[in-house]
Amino acid sequence: MSAVGRISGAWRQWRDGLEGVSLLGLIGLLSGAVAIGLITVMVGGAAADKPVMLAVLPLMLVTGFLFLYSREAFLLVVLLVRAGANPVFEETRLAAIGGLGGLLNALILVLAAIIIARDPKRVPRIAWMVWLPFIAVQALGLVYSPDKVQAVRLYLGQLSVVALFLVSFYLVREEADLNKMLKLVTWSSVPVALVTLIYIGLGKTAGSVDGFESAASRYGGPFPHANILAFYLVLSVGVIFYRWKSGLAGRGPLATATVVLYMLLLVGLLFATKTRSAWISVLFIFIVYGVFRERRYLIYLVIGGMLAMLIPEVRERVAGLAEGNQVVQYAKLNSFAWRKLLWADALSWMAKYRYFFGYGAESFIFHSSTFFSMAGGRSWGAHSAVVQVFFEYGVLGVAAYGWVYLSTARMLRPLLRVRFLLALIALSLLVSNFLVSLSDNMLSYLIYNWYFWLTMGAVCALSCRIAGAADPRQRRPWGIRPSRYRPPAAHGKPAHSEFPATLPRVSEFSATMPMSGWEGAR
Repeated sequence: MSAVGRISGAWRQWRDGLEGVSLLGLIGLLSGAVAIGLITVMVGGAAADKPVMLAVLPLMLVTGFLFLYSREAFLLVVLLVRAGANPVFEETRLAAIGGLGGLLNALILVLAAIIIARDPKRVPRIAWMVWLPFIAVQALGLVYSPDKVQAVRLYLGQLSVVALFLVSFYLVREEADLNKMLKLVTWSSVPVALVTLIYIGLGKTAGSVDGFESAASRYGGPFPHANILAFYLVLSVGVIFYRWKSGLAGRGPLATATVVLYMLLLVGLLFATKTRSAWISVLFIFIVYGVFRERRYLIYLVIGGMLAMLIPEVRERVAGLAEGNQVVQYAKLNSFAWRKLLWADALSWMAKYRYFFGYGAESFIFHSSTFFSMAGGRSWGAHSAVVQVFFEYGVLGVAAYGWVYLSTARMLRPLLRVRFLLALIALSLLVSNFLVSLSDNMLSYLIYNWYFWLTMGAVCALSCRIAGAADPRQRRPWGIRPSRYRPPAAHGKPAHSEFPATLPRVSEFSATMPMSGWEGAR
């Protein structure tokens, strides 16, 4: 056998997991044992200062073996527990290696590379083009970044978001697969809700990022900032609302009561975050639904808004926007006025020749202590993804960032004709996400971005398949290229699919994956 053949065989054995493990695989496992021993020494040394580090080693072992056993099972388990288990990941963070969270991000990138390498043509060209301009601009910004170490870490996190968006095109081949993904997102909110309720009971507010969260009694649950929990809850409410109205969550009285009560619980937790932009996002989703589907929901929103204003904390947050809008000495600004001052200082400090390429990745927070008049010797985030992108990457970056949303909306458009409710909720979530990014550090909320763009990718995947199946002439402009894969006939009968022969169903695709956890979850 030639050297190329041996290397190819070794790659296939490693790619397919523990099934058919050979001598080469055994050597790999032994090498892993040595690596685990070295990690044990490192973790043992760190456990003296952080006792929670004692939990890192078993978690790393479980994560590693699950990854080897089944790529799809690994992804599903990670998505189920990652949001709710975020406190463990935060406590195990190390400055040098990033802790367990950094390892998980790396495994997500490796997982995406492995799955995409099986057949790159399964991802439509338009899906690649959603993110390619933006990540290319970000990569260019790394070259002239004033803080390259932090910029590279955040860039790898952004790549993991893109990876989940692309992997969703492998997992969703028909509507039943999309329903499983939405159910996964729904169940991932359960541990988040439980942790948040426990933290509220203990009086533990979100204050690890800045001191304002604790002072305002804003709750962030498992996340270090209340805004992250708020936007995650907006996504969860939107997904659950769609599953309820489409009948996917059940149609009986018990199922309806369970779904409605759980949504009310999440909305209650959303109020506890005191994030006004998230409140507006939820209102936007229900208003859009009320206008296009059920007008009575507009009446419900008016009644609900009047009842919400009876709550002192809600009334105080809403009334706070009318105070502190003038920048005078010793005046206390409200959050929006403070943001406007920050943006004005940043844009007036920028040199005109920097308008095209900006100052490089992570340059806003690096220079904020210099240009912000209320910095107080601290570094501040932009509190606006658009302002941050313009400051760091110039107009080129703003155009690429806007393209992410425009191209995603373009992919969702075919659903308006055949799955109107799904398209309506998905587009509402997409628009609200963009509007919120105008006034928040959306690029820094990694875990929320994981779930949001995985959901968007799953819906876009179904849209592409439906568009290609409904009209073969649309395959080329939508970039759905024929795959070389041909599913085997089952028991002498040709495999059936409602989609074209060039687009196999998930069950057929999973038949080629040894020990596939995703197929087992079906």
